Amino acid sequence: MEDTELLEKVKQGLTITGTFNDNTLQGKTIAVKQYMLNAGITQEQIETDLGIATLTVGVTDLWNLTSGDISFSPAFGILMEQLYVVSIPDTQEVT
Repeated sequence: MEDTELLEKVKQGLTITGTFNDNTLQGKTIAVKQYMLNAGITQEQIETDLGIATLTVGVTDLWNLTSGDISFSPAFGILMEQLYVVSIPDTQEVT
């Protein structure tokens, strides 16, 4: 999935329409996606419904920054853990 498609999915999750904030959101989407990849989440898992939801939560966390403070929410951490577990080879998603 291309970054532009991920941006559209994130915007849907945030119920944002139009293109006014696309540049800002695109940068945050790419940053969170790279953070997820660096943490061991596979591209395949990022593109799942849970992956898109996690990406959206991470973008929201970056959107709501306080000056001098960069942190992800506990919800983002919990979702990341779930994605990481299913990204491990020979691990199946729990249904």
